[in-house]
Amino acid sequence: MQYRQAGRQSNYLRIERSIERALAPLKLGTGDFILAAISGGSDSIALLHAIKRISERFGFRIAAAHLNHRLRGAESDRDEAFVRQTCSRLGVELIVEQADLIGSANLEERARECRYAFLARAAESIGAKYVALGHHADDRAETIMMRLMRGSGISGLVTMNERGPGRLIRPLLNLTRVELLDYLRALGAEFVSDSSNLSPRHLRNRVRNDLLTLIDRDYAPNFSHRLLELAEDLRSIDHFLSLHARNEMSKRLTPDGRLRIEDFNLLHRAVAAAMLRNYIANRTGDLRKIYRRHIESIMKLCGEGPPNGHTALPGGWVAVREYGDFIIRRAAKTGNVGYRASYSVPIASVGRTEIEPAGFAVEAELLDLEAASRPSDLYTALFDCAEIEGGLLARNAVPGDRIAPLGMAGHRKVKNLFIDARVPRDRRASYPLLCAGSEVLWIPGLVRSRFALFSSKTRKLLRLRAFPLTR
Repeated sequence: MQYRQAGRQSNYLRIERSIERALAPLKLGTGDFILAAISGGSDSIALLHAIKRISERFGFRIAAAHLNHRLRGAESDRDEAFVRQTCSRLGVELIVEQADLIGSANLEERARECRYAFLARAAESIGAKYVALGHHADDRAETIMMRLMRGSGISGLVTMNERGPGRLIRPLLNLTRVELLDYLRALGAEFVSDSSNLSPRHLRNRVRNDLLTLIDRDYAPNFSHRLLELAEDLRSIDHFLSLHARNEMSKRLTPDGRLRIEDFNLLHRAVAAAMLRNYIANRTGDLRKIYRRHIESIMKLCGEGPPNGHTALPGGWVAVREYGDFIIRRAAKTGNVGYRASYSVPIASVGRTEIEPAGFAVEAELLDLEAASRPSDLYTALFDCAEIEGGLLARNAVPGDRIAPLGMAGHRKVKNLFIDARVPRDRRASYPLLCAGSEVLWIPGLVRSRFALFSSKTRKLLRLRAFPLTR
């Protein structure tokens, strides 16, 4: 009996040391707060007990958060009651909310979004530095398998990190479900089971309970561990590719957020794909729901054309090739004529003006002549304030518009400038012209006129910078 007790103690100390190693890079100090996301299941309860015990040794503080999704009726309420009792017994502060997701479309996705929004609010309310999640090694293996099945590339197979995004941490990623159950048994700790985890309706359950079990038993023992080793190898490859891709992207980005692709076919295929993933993430905020088929479609568009082509992306985005440039932008809604309707937007002399119909914003500031330097590109322009007393406005082009280009004699039709600059036909109707009265002074990124230029007699300058809106 003594040996069995000693073995149990050794086991849970080993588990806690693994979690301590995961927490060590965070450099937690006295007064730092960790918020643990608790469902009541074995994984999150093991997390709660371990972090509570570790916090007592190292001095940081913990709290817990539980979201009752109310999707399983009495069972959901049972989970909440159990979490309340457990936290009360352990002396851990608990934050609880109830959601109302019944009838929601895409229920699994909505539940996930609701859960993370709740955790962010809870962490903010108590000033928690980190939010700890109960994801473990088996979760990673299941996710890798599911992404393999749907055709993810290298980045998709890397899966979860111990940190991020934001304040999220996953200190159990090196521990298996079996190890966590052994830990709870060693502590004599109880947990509740979610009946939905047995339902074959969910793909993850089928992968966990059927597919991986079958492979482990009949084809490749310890297959889940091999998947995790593969993910670590791919993480190193992905890091290497990402460094090259970011460097390549920085060389190709234009001031208005486009990607130059004239020599796209000269890039190594792996670097090109990684660069496109980086670019999409920068433009849209993340790579959720961007799969291999989307990257392949964009690769073909950039490499083969057509010169004015596009491909739809999830989330209301569209990938557009415009001659030698490539850009990700919001797709126009069906029936929305906002991009073709006439608009006129006054430009503030200080601060930011958004020109929504054009998909542009303009930043303005007033400068003394001595503080100004000549613009380095055509997305920045300087104006003599005395020459534009009536102020500037942005509007779209109309038939007959002309501009007097700086460095040239006479005027040129705006339509011809658009054609020469290879501005796609569907963008010409919304492209912004900066005007003073009837005079076109500046077409951002294309041409500056000869009017309202500054000189040695200028007292005050207006500097404008134009850039695309990405939301």
